[in-house]
This record gives sequence, structure tokens and C-alpha cells, in this order.
Amino acid sequence: MLGPLQFKPIVQPKIWGTEIWTLSAQGEFISEVERGPLAGSTLDELMEVYMDELVGEHVFDLYGRTFPLLFKRIDAQDDLSIQVHPNDEQAENGMGKSEMWYVTQANDEASIVVGFDKATNRKEVEQHIADNTLSELVNHSRVQVGDVAYIPAGTIHALCRGTQVMEIQQSSDTTYRLFDYGRKDKQGNPRQLHIDQGLSVLNYKRELQPLVYYEDREDEVNTLVSDPHFVTNLLHLTAPAHRDTVPLDSFVVYMCLEGACTINDIPMRSHLLGEEKNLHTDTIFIPACINDVVIRPQGKVKLLEIYIP
Repeated sequence: MLGPLQFKPIVQPKIWGTEIWTLSAQGEFISEVERGPLAGSTLDELMEVYMDELVGEHVFDLYGRTFPLLFKRIDAQDDLSIQVHPNDEQAENGMGKSEMWYVTQANDEASIVVGFDKATNRKEVEQHIADNTLSELVNHSRVQVGDVAYIPAGTIHALCRGTQVMEIQQSSDTTYRLFDYGRKDKQGNPRQLHIDQGLSVLNYKRELQPLVYYEDREDEVNTLVSDPHFVTNLLHLTAPAHRDTVPLDSFVVYMCLEGACTINDIPMRSHLLGEEKNLHTDTIFIPACINDVVIRPQGKVKLLEIYIP
């Protein structure tokens, strides 16, 4: 019988900061079980052996042995490139990239880019890229801890310096960079841009609501994002909670935002990037075959709950 699983974090230094992939089956970066009887097993191997027991019948029918999501913690010490992702129909491998961010830390000047500040068109965007003024055309939003951004495929976006987020996304690493501030890679070459590909998938409409409005009700399920590829809820718990996952017919992932708890007796607490030398995961994977999830907070705890709709 499968139990809850914790995986070793995969640390990826970037030119702008650090990404930690807490659960991944993307490309060469495959998560490995950290402890327990399945320690050392990779997520790909588990998919091959357990199939629908691991992910749920309807998820397996949709995606087969491809794990459909990717979970990250991101520390933006500098501005990320202004970029866009294709949708499933536009992506060469059939897996687009819709995503969301939950802000876990933000300095006084922290902001994000989501969407355009006004309706625009391909010619205007192309000219701003050529003039190095694309940042004047996009929508900058100041953010603080607890803010949520939903970024469906086709939305121009960027994390900016001084921001840490939890990111939930489709399992795709297809990114079209439109503007990168003239930065160079380790070899001194300008970082690659993907202007033609990006312009072909952009949503040129104005983004009216770059941040998600939600209520943070204690001991209730607060839905943050309901995308065709994933649902993300916020659980702000002050008392033990039972979660019946049978109706979901999906695996469930919990990411700890604040505080500490146990999930089916496995301890879990939040971590900030750089908080300690020995990284620990703040992400727990609940296989679809587990019917009853018991969360016991230590005081108060905030969790993201993610599954496939």
C-alpha cells in the first residue's frame, strides 16, 4: 500500500536567483523519494509501477505515465526575463504551461508583471522589444505575502527582484523570452530570446485583474485557482482536519506556506529559501489510493492543496 511521499528538493541556481523544484518529472530533473520504504525511487519509476494507484484513474487516462505538474519554490534576487508560455495546442510536445504563484516573501519594493497595461498588438509589442522598452507596456503590480497570481498560457509575465513564491505549473519547461535586460550567460553571450515564438502565442488584451482575489477563511477550503490542468486551494487550519480525497480521483499535493503540521503523521513545516544549509522539502505527495488525509496543525498552519480536476 502506498503511503504519503516526500521527495528530495532539486536545487537549480539561476542567473537571477534560485529555483528549488520540490516535485518534478520534467526532463532530466526527476524527483527522488527522500525517505521510507520507497526511498531512492524516482517519480518516473513510481509512475511505471503504480500508475493509476499513484495518480488516479482519470488522471492516468488523461496523461498516461507522464506526470502532469511541476512544483517549485522560487527566490527572485533579480528580475526574471519578461516571458510567455504556449498552451497545449501551441506547444510542440502537446504540453503547454499555465501556472500560478503564491507569494511567500516580499520586500518593500517587490512587484510582479502579469499581462499588459493596455490592449496592444503584435506590431506594437515588437517595436517595444526592439526599443528595449517592453517593461513600459506591461502591467507591474506591487505584491506582499499571501498575494496570488494566476498566469494562464499566453499571458506575458515576470517575477521581479525581492520576491519569493511557490509556483504550481503544468509539467513543461517551454519558455519564450521576449526581453531579458541585455543580460549575458556565464560564457558572456547574450541570453537567447524567442521573439517570433513568443509573439505568436501572446494574449494581447489588457489584464484587468493581475492578482487573484480570495477570502482567507480559517478551517475552510479557500479555492485560489481553478484551471483545467490543476486546482489549488488554501487551507488555513487551527484544528485537525480530515480531507476525503476519494471524490477527486487524483493525487493531492500539499505545500506548507506558514507554520507546521503533520499530514498522516508525517511532519511538515514551511521553509524560506536560504533559511538553512540542509534543505528540507515542504511538499508532500498523497497518492490517489489514499482515501483519508488527516492534517494536524501545530498551532496554526497554512497549506496549498493541489490536485487535477
